[in-house]
Amino acid sequence: MVITIIGSFIAFLPDDHAENLRGAIYYVWTHPEWLIMLVVLAIACALIYYWPRMYASYKDKNTDIRVTIECCDILEQRGMKVIHVVDTFDSELDTIITPRSLHGAFIRLCQQQQVDLDAIIDAHLMKLTPVSSDDALPGRKNRYELGSLCPITIGDKHYCWAAFTHLQPNGTIKITKDEYVGCLKNMWRNLAAPTIREEVVNVAVMGNRFVDLPAEFSTEQKIDLMIQTFYAVAREKACCRTLRICIHPDNVTDIDFGSYPVVMAHLAKRPVI
Repeated sequence: MVITIIGSFIAFLPDDHAENLRGAIYYVWTHPEWLIMLVVLAIACALIYYWPRMYASYKDKNTDIRVTIECCDILEQRGMKVIHVVDTFDSELDTIITPRSLHGAFIRLCQQQQVDLDAIIDAHLMKLTPVSSDDALPGRKNRYELGSLCPITIGDKHYCWAAFTHLQPNGTIKITKDEYVGCLKNMWRNLAAPTIREEVVNVAVMGNRFVDLPAEFSTEQKIDLMIQTFYAVAREKACCRTLRICIHPDNVTDIDFGSYPVVMAHLAKRPVI
């Protein structure tokens, strides 16, 4: 079929060009190494062209605020890394916190580096006022406002726990859509504190795994709310200037990266919710 197509194409060429092309085709056909090289090159070009995009970025023209969305490991990024946790700031792995969550992955990191995580949490929680206390909870009893932060430094790397979901006595977690928005706003405002401010803040798509949110509350809707609330607070008070939203590989197909710069430009113009 390929030979037939090429032959049809050659028929429309001037004689001198047609002869040169026939000679080139004959040379390639009689030298398998060149043929293999061309096939590999064609496959590589096709893979590059059709490979799914896993990065999108937008910088607001009127400010220096930038938002990027990419598939990456949040724990490996530069800048402040926000770890969303339960509103009790528990650190009991397996019994309360699932090892498969980002919360659990960070606890394992602290264990590997022999960081006294509980001592850091206790010291910081003394500065916060609980909103309630529940003796039926399986671990810590005090609850804190969603969006409350607990900064943690390991070596020269900066992390921040953010109270994101309500821990239930049976060990499950929950949050409503309205609470989701309120949590984000509180979190961005708290990140503007001079003691924990960073130029870049990294946040995973909050609520995409192990959280009982409505099925119609899609990954893109969650990202849109993160961007809108971030712009609203970043313009309201000085907080970090670059937001990196880290996408888990399991959720890459949920996002149209190619269209997101246009979406982000639209959201930047309507930051207030």
